[in-house]
Amino acid sequence: MKIEKYIYSTFLISIVIGVFTGFIGASVFFAILLFLKSTQYKLELIFFSFLLTFILANNFSGPLSYNESLRFSILGITLIYLYRYKIKHINLGLYTIPFVSISLIVTLLFSFLGAVALLKCLAYFLIAFAVFKITPIIYLRNTKFPIILFNFFFVFILVHGILIFIPSFYLVGRFKGLLGNPNGLAMLLVFIYGITDLLKTRKELPYLEKKIKLLNIAIWFMIVLTGSRTALIAIICYVVLKSFSNKVKLRIPMLLLVTLALVVFFNLDLNDLIRSVGLENYIRLNSLESASGRKEVWIVAWEEIKNNFWFGQGFTYDNFFIKDYADRYIPGVAARQWNGVWSSYLSLLLNVGIIGLLCYILMVVNFYKKAQIKPIGLIFMVMVFLVGFTESWMAASMNPFTPLFFLYWAIQNQPLRKTT
Repeated sequence: MKIEKYIYSTFLISIVIGVFTGFIGASVFFAILLFLKSTQYKLELIFFSFLLTFILANNFSGPLSYNESLRFSILGITLIYLYRYKIKHINLGLYTIPFVSISLIVTLLFSFLGAVALLKCLAYFLIAFAVFKITPIIYLRNTKFPIILFNFFFVFILVHGILIFIPSFYLVGRFKGLLGNPNGLAMLLVFIYGITDLLKTRKELPYLEKKIKLLNIAIWFMIVLTGSRTALIAIICYVVLKSFSNKVKLRIPMLLLVTLALVVFFNLDLNDLIRSVGLENYIRLNSLESASGRKEVWIVAWEEIKNNFWFGQGFTYDNFFIKDYADRYIPGVAARQWNGVWSSYLSLLLNVGIIGLLCYILMVVNFYKKAQIKPIGLIFMVMVFLVGFTESWMAASMNPFTPLFFLYWAIQNQPLRKTT
């Protein structure tokens, strides 16, 4: 499509500018491009620029690290540009208000981390508002948008298909890709898998069956390369649960299979079972019981949660607390696990307490109520919330995953198109 060639060529130019001039040069480039009257496909360009910038924002070092700062500029440019558009139905971003409100109040009352914590909290609402506003506008203006979005994911995976042959894109033998770390890439692949399956279920990707299968195979293969056990379990659960929901004849066999798996899991030595099939290196058996050191961190985090169980101590307190604990009580250079809490639920409890966590759940329930296809919406929630057990993505706003989470529900909210 002409629009895709335009978007990708613009991306290449912006990346070159960003690499050589940093986020300031890239910000100026996008601002000029988007506000020139002669610029074509502005809405699509701003949407995919927003998406790509947030996806690459986890690069804290290297030539693409400018995206870490560029995401703030892109968010601002997006909100300014969207101000001119009016939409008739409710913006689902408003459902974030209870969670954001309690987060702001708690942060103002109890946090000593300053304006940064408040801005990251407010960004949760701003990102949601932007995604939930731009998605229905594009759906109305461009009937090919689902295909363009799918192709965007396909090109992203294709690029990573090339990068798997380059040793510098691995971290201790695990494929990290353009996201800078293996677990981050695996999480992104989980979200892409869910969104792509939603578009397919909505019958918005006609005549792309072969490309969809190729994309899915590549996602599974790359998740294996990342070595992310949680992401692999999450995507397996998605497939199993969807088999239950879609094919009545498979429900009994799948139930028997799951029952058998549980019997094996609880009655056999898991370590011996893993060794017997030769997967001890991939599963990283030596770190399985401790969840790669996470359990040690979780115990410390839980003890702190009990001190401020109801309201927590403000946005981003989780990162401050665990690093401060490591500095004070762990001699020498602390192990990698002390760089974060590694659990969305514990992070939310540290930041905004049980009240804030309940508000977060309420927000997601409201998104779910507006879904056009509720069965796979529920399965998607199970998949991404499983990932949340070992990663803190839900407790942060300016990461690649929160915008994709909102995008999924924004698509779910769009009316189903009639097919012949």
